[in-house]
Amino acid sequence: MHTSTHRRHGRLTTAAVSLTAGTALVACAIPAHAATDPRPGDAGHAAAVVEKATGTEDIASSTAGPGSPARAVTTTEGGDVTITAPDKATGTLNAATGDGTSFGLTLPGAKGVQGVKAGAGTVVYRDAAAATDIAVQPTTDGGARTLVTLKDDRAAATHRFRLDLPQGTGITEDGQGGFEINRVSGEGVHVPVGAIDAPWAKDADGRDVPTRYRLDGDDLVQTVETDADTAFPVVADPKVTWGIVTGTAYFNKSETRKIADNGALSGVVSGFLPPGLNIYWGAHAAVITTTAVKAKNAKKCIKIKFAAGIFIPGQYSGGYCK
Repeated sequence: MHTSTHRRHGRLTTAAVSLTAGTALVACAIPAHAATDPRPGDAGHAAAVVEKATGTEDIASSTAGPGSPARAVTTTEGGDVTITAPDKATGTLNAATGDGTSFGLTLPGAKGVQGVKAGAGTVVYRDAAAATDIAVQPTTDGGARTLVTLKDDRAAATHRFRLDLPQGTGITEDGQGGFEINRVSGEGVHVPVGAIDAPWAKDADGRDVPTRYRLDGDDLVQTVETDADTAFPVVADPKVTWGIVTGTAYFNKSETRKIADNGALSGVVSGFLPPGLNIYWGAHAAVITTTAVKAKNAKKCIKIKFAAGIFIPGQYSGGYCK
């Protein structure tokens, strides 16, 4: 039972996102057992609201670092990823891989409030804006959730997360409501090195709320459509993953011809794959080459979806196929 739930009547709520990528809006009421639960208004309570929405199973273990209330290092199939939460709500979340590439996401705080680690490892920035808390959760898959808790209808409708993409990368829609961050080679190979998950949203009663993203320059903006039945507080969860080893690599016509004419093992194409996947390339070279020949003959380009060491080649046209 949500004894302290407020409802917003017919208002359009917009929340912006972090790295992810996976976004969520969730609401949570004051716990029934107030005597044993964190008190409303403190960091523990703010973390409990967020963790009820997200769960705690995939929150990465973290330690304090210079200028940061939490720093987590997780080992993925593509190598180690370090997530550093900013010291203040106006700072930038950073995700870095062992090769030195990094991604930044500036939190949407209006006030430079200090981050405090609470609960199962959630970093909370209380009252970072009017009626709004911000939180960060490093996750065990080399990513991070950046959460915005809209505590009542006084909270701002729009939250923008500034994206700081590394040089040589670009961002494209993934066709599922989220985005892929691609490293672009001089030869025209676009390999995903990060992702922003498709947004999801729930209210305090556990109901799904319609939500979507849009890019506005360097800002990722999330829109959430509430109505008279939406229960507050609402938690928005942009989810970003960096250094990922799943996704689709897109090759242009020049690279497609190279693979078709010389074979998948002949060039430096496999060098554009994330570390850890290169060793699987050879096992799939024959089917990759065959697909490249078909794509070349059809005046198309080859694309290769990869996950957990499995490569699935296909054809595409438009976009990077130039």
